[in-house]
Amino acid sequence: MVRGTRAPQTASELTLGRDILDAAPRSGAVDLLRAVPGLVASQHSGEGKAHQLFLRGFDALHGQDVELNIAGLPVNEVSHIHALGYADLNFVIPEVVQALEVTEGSYRAAQGDFAVAGTVRMDLGVKEQGVHIAGTLGQYRQRRLVATVRPGEDPETFAAVELGEARNYGAQRGYGRASLLAQATTRLTDGLTLRALAGSYVTRFDSPGVVREDALLAGQQDFFSASTPRQGGTVSRHQLLLGVELPRSGQGRTKLEFFGILSDLRLRNNFTGFRVDERGDGLEQTNDSIILGARAEHRRTVTMFGRPVALELGLGARRDGVEQTQRRYRESDGTFFSDEIDAHFTQTDVWGWAEGRMVLGRWALRIGGRADALGVEVFDALAFRDPRFYDGQGYSRSAFGVHLGAKAGLEYALSDDATTWRLFASYGDGFRSPQARSLSEGERAPFVSVHGAEVGARKDGETWAVQLSVFGSQVENDFFFDHTVGTTVYTGETLRSGVTASLQARPVRGLVAALSGTVAHAYVTKTDTLLPYFAPFVARADVGWEHPLEWTWLGAEPTLFTVGTGLTFIGPRPLPFDEKSRSVFLTDLDLGLRRGALGLKLEVRNLLDARWRDGEFVYSSRFDPSAPASLVPARHFTAGSPRMASLTLEVHL
Repeated sequence: MVRGTRAPQTASELTLGRDILDAAPRSGAVDLLRAVPGLVASQHSGEGKAHQLFLRGFDALHGQDVELNIAGLPVNEVSHIHALGYADLNFVIPEVVQALEVTEGSYRAAQGDFAVAGTVRMDLGVKEQGVHIAGTLGQYRQRRLVATVRPGEDPETFAAVELGEARNYGAQRGYGRASLLAQATTRLTDGLTLRALAGSYVTRFDSPGVVREDALLAGQQDFFSASTPRQGGTVSRHQLLLGVELPRSGQGRTKLEFFGILSDLRLRNNFTGFRVDERGDGLEQTNDSIILGARAEHRRTVTMFGRPVALELGLGARRDGVEQTQRRYRESDGTFFSDEIDAHFTQTDVWGWAEGRMVLGRWALRIGGRADALGVEVFDALAFRDPRFYDGQGYSRSAFGVHLGAKAGLEYALSDDATTWRLFASYGDGFRSPQARSLSEGERAPFVSVHGAEVGARKDGETWAVQLSVFGSQVENDFFFDHTVGTTVYTGETLRSGVTASLQARPVRGLVAALSGTVAHAYVTKTDTLLPYFAPFVARADVGWEHPLEWTWLGAEPTLFTVGTGLTFIGPRPLPFDEKSRSVFLTDLDLGLRRGALGLKLEVRNLLDARWRDGEFVYSSRFDPSAPASLVPARHFTAGSPRMASLTLEVHL
């Protein structure tokens, strides 16, 4: 099977193939995201919680500004109790991801809710036919077993299971998880194609919380200490997607998809200790959701003004039914003493989009638009039971709103050669939906609107692919959720700008390199102050090399040697109160040897054993209940992993 990729229509669209993803250690789906130019993924609350994402000057928290999609299944959860757009990728088995399709910015009409800084789609497939079993043993009692089955020639038909557990480094970092993903694609006569994707996932994990910098310097805590016990959570997710691609009608192509997702989360965190209450500031949050949705896409070529126009159309709807609670628990025994949220709501998004592209010699013009209609119904059970929580918005309330967005692009090729340099200018309106519980009766649902623009150039070829772009975006009424203290901070208008460059190189057979660097700036226009936590400079390098060895003394079986590395640099990030985080430089190493059906792989994370801080925060806290209360802000951090080595035995049947 030959699998092609669609020609990019902006300067920052790119596809990361399996050869690039195999260049560095990838034991989880978030490791795949780190190959995306400019994207930072922070894991500051244990192995089972969604990662915090940073891209193009946005602190996307746990997904509110980056749209994630797994082979058609949406990942971002609307109005989530922990963070808007919460996107947990831990259910994805990295061995079955065959490519990442990345669209940075919000310049394409197909990009939907939370596609503010960009969209990442993971295409699924298994590289080799047959049965593949891999068992991993590593430091800190890491144990992982992955088995994949690909019965035929189609890489998109497979089944895979993952089992993993570890005590992990430091206190309260243990986890256990199991995940199943299976996909079947059938191509019938007359061009009819059917696809089914199903999966189940469950995990239980611990969370260490944070370490106060002053407590570390005083010797009261070590670098990998946990702040308070009882932190962690459980997650489960079950999903099904059914898709059909209809037979071609002339030059038209139509695809239909229907999906359903059941997910639940129970999470306990305490980032401030005993600052608010002498019994403890710990929060237990639960979020149970049922998601049902459908989408239709149609592509065809039509004639306008005597010229062919490539037209893309899309329709869709999604309904989220969610029950969520938030309660405070005592640190002494874990019992609850205060209810803060007890609500359920339904949120329905109905959308349509259209985009057309006309070629005029070396020029190409792209124009499109998107409309999203959002309806929300909320029942506030806590307000109904306890008048102290009634805020005037109503026990039951509903809201409705519409967001309209324009998309446009201009392209110019410097010559008629398919591999020539091309220049791009793009514009797009993006949006993120509101938190359902914040809406009042009859309110027009206030989408957060983002206006973005980009100019850039790219040159695509089999040996070299280069991209360079300058971007900017304006958010009309921005906010960020400070998860350390559980509050939403509204900032008004914010502006972001920056430059990103990336290179994919395959200069000789067996060698692949993906290099990228992004510089970004983000500030509040009213106060001319930097936004906290965004990443001003990010650089990433993934380099892999494979070479066949001729060891005739071992027989005729082919032997393949592989070596790869992943290098990450993250510059100092602005923190509240004019503080700055420390720089981060990490080196990962991957060595492999495969002979026939057997393979052995050594992976080393953080090869140089850097003492790095995965997350840094500035706020007030009190973890010693006997200490005097104080609102003076202090630095806190979550420790990044030390050097961790693992050995994997692979069997290919």
